Amino acid sequence: MPPEGLTRAQALERLETFLPRAGSAYARDRNIDPGPNDTGHVSKLSPYVRLRLIGEWELARAAEKAHGAAANKFIDEVCWRSYWRGYLEMRPALWTRYVDYLLSDEAETTRQTDTYRAAVYGQTGIDAFDVWTTELITTGYLHNHARMSFASIWVHTLRLPWQLGAAFFLEHLLDGDEAANTLSWRWVAGLHTPGKVYLASTEAITTCSAGRFRPTGLARTAAPLASETLAPVVALPTAQPSPRAPSVLVVTSEDLGADGFRVAQQSIVGVAALVTGKAPVAAATASVAQTLAQQIGTEVRLFSSRAELESALTAFETRTLLTSRLPVGLTRTGLNSVLNDTGEPIRLYERTRLWDAIAWPAASRGFFAFRPVIAHLMALTDPGGFQDKP
Repeated sequence: MPPEGLTRAQALERLETFLPRAGSAYARDRNIDPGPNDTGHVSKLSPYVRLRLIGEWELARAAEKAHGAAANKFIDEVCWRSYWRGYLEMRPALWTRYVDYLLSDEAETTRQTDTYRAAVYGQTGIDAFDVWTTELITTGYLHNHARMSFASIWVHTLRLPWQLGAAFFLEHLLDGDEAANTLSWRWVAGLHTPGKVYLASTEAITTCSAGRFRPTGLARTAAPLASETLAPVVALPTAQPSPRAPSVLVVTSEDLGADGFRVAQQSIVGVAALVTGKAPVAAATASVAQTLAQQIGTEVRLFSSRAELESALTAFETRTLLTSRLPVGLTRTGLNSVLNDTGEPIRLYERTRLWDAIAWPAASRGFFAFRPVIAHLMALTDPGGFQDKP
């Protein structure tokens, strides 16, 4: 079952429990997946990091403090999320193409096939794949190596479109991150690094599942890929000055506060929460917004439509919104839809955390080219703070 609640307190407790294993033990055992009923060799903090109930900087610094250089592998894995985010931010066309494909006639035709239905119901006859399908649906989580092998079987053995597999993951994963999910599926398929695919093997799955599975009949050659044009690289937006007008702080599932919203210097007259998505995520968003409103001494309003947002703005007597940077993905699309609905204009200001402001521009090529920026990130005085000045 998914974790009971999604709270910062729970994330900090999990980090404390896992921290002794964040050094050499993690580097040695991280690819071993003993199954959902075992605590395993990974932190399982990804749903909390995804919502920023805990920050990447908090995980990285805690591991470095506990283990020194032995924590480098764990820190690298934490920073992969920042790399994926920055890479997609600079290539938003990759997200647009993915969404467009999901709406295409070709995608709908594939959804009607026996192969697709067998895959999403865990009835392919491939032991590991079918068990992983059930685990994903019932727990909202899969070990990273299981995700890689699942995606490889989906694309190269079952010959299903990678986009539909990515959508299946995003539908069920509690830590579903649009950038990491989309780009990881593209990597497996051979699109992220041209000419380089990930082919799952019986031997690797047997080893990494601690002997639980030994699937047969896996593809030995990669599925053919349709050619695609390179996605244009766009410039990241410059930092916005903080609004001078009284503002409503908008809390979304992209950022539930991590180690603070740093609102002391802002004129906040109300809190609004965009509540969408999976029930545990929506509940966590509403809970954080309520707690924040109590701390500031104001009210909270929940919204998912233009009418509900207009009601909140009327109550707070302002048309200025302040929120954390919304990266490419479902939340940005949803909020843009609300803001672009007919009516009087609403001003939206986005604040970029310093961690992202440093990490995202460095994700211009592969991860190995990105890695040198990690030392810069680790040296930031206040990585969770905001880049409020242009």
